[in-house]
Amino acid sequence: MTRPPSPVTRHALSLVGMLVTLVCILVLSVIGMSALNKAVTGEGSAVEGTVHSMQDQVSFYALYQSMAVHAGDHRGRFVTPSLYTEETADDTTANLFSLMVMQDYIQPAQLVSANEFSAYVEECETYDHLGYDPRGGVYWDPAFKADLARLSHVSYAHVPLIGERFEKHWLTPGSGRFPVLGNRGPKDGVDDPDSWTYGRNGVWGGQVVYGDGHIDFTDTFTPPAVFFEVGGERYADNLFAVEDGPLGRDAILAFTKAMSRNGAELQFD
Repeated sequence: MTRPPSPVTRHALSLVGMLVTLVCILVLSVIGMSALNKAVTGEGSAVEGTVHSMQDQVSFYALYQSMAVHAGDHRGRFVTPSLYTEETADDTTANLFSLMVMQDYIQPAQLVSANEFSAYVEECETYDHLGYDPRGGVYWDPAFKADLARLSHVSYAHVPLIGERFEKHWLTPGSGRFPVLGNRGPKDGVDDPDSWTYGRNGVWGGQVVYGDGHIDFTDTFTPPAVFFEVGGERYADNLFAVEDGPLGRDAILAFTKAMSRNGAELQFD
């Protein structure tokens, strides 16, 4: 007697199974893209060679070239507000960068770091170019802010425009060993992972622009090429610490919130 053929077992993917599979693929894709974003862009962490770090480098290149153009018309001196007003009290970070925007040397968007994530730093989207009035003594938009504790329209630090640092290094041709611009760092150059200047990876790193225009990425507060001398002795120079007095010669990269005859009121974070 011939047996009837065995029933064929059919395996089919249910609708629920398909949905679960798609969700798993989506989650894995998101994880993969997130990891790729961190590796390629830096995602708020200053890492050499990432897209965001390179964007900062491009912005610094534009800033330096603008400063050099200005120097060509002002006896070698980089952009300095007091050259226009004859008031050294005007040589603050806000006025410096606001003047550069007013002169069309730079755009406001280029003044905010691609790796910036401080809640107090944002692009100035309402810059008033029409307010320019040299006869009335208006050379920049006073609404442009650079206060890291309240509101800042710029991310980048610079040499305080006072004392020996200013007189000897805020000009061209400059020194390839003296920083004039750069990413911000923690106050006094003391390791502080809670600082806004640190990346989401808990590590500090940044671009540094030297007086001769070359730009280096560094992850140390004391780059080997940077030092200052006292009594013929060389000392390692912390980029974010005042080590030779308020009017001295060591390198400092900071914000100048206010200026007085005796020095600058500095901000770092």
